[in-house]
Amino acid sequence: MSRLRFGITISLNGYVAGPRQSVDNPLVEGGGKLHEWAFAVRTFRQMHGMDGGESGADDQVAAESLQNARATIMGRHMFGGGRRAAARLRLRPPP
Repeated sequence: MSRLRFGITISLNGYVAGPRQSVDNPLVEGGGKLHEWAFAVRTFRQMHGMDGGESGADDQVAAESLQNARATIMGRHMFGGGRRAAARLRLRPPP
């Protein structure tokens, strides 16, 4: 039987999306602050071809959340700018 795992980043006040999303501003105005922890950890950085990164509790959470992940389902406006915007970003799949 297949399993589905759902993960989402949400602010303490309940927002998962913010104002003025675009190709140049894919995480919306101020959206980067919501994801700062992820950009700092080793697992995320390796996944995106970057060096370095912190180890510790945040990195362990990131690694465990990606363990055995085989696909990512995204809506057409996941990164703003319309239907083809995500394809232009050239995201790398996890190892």
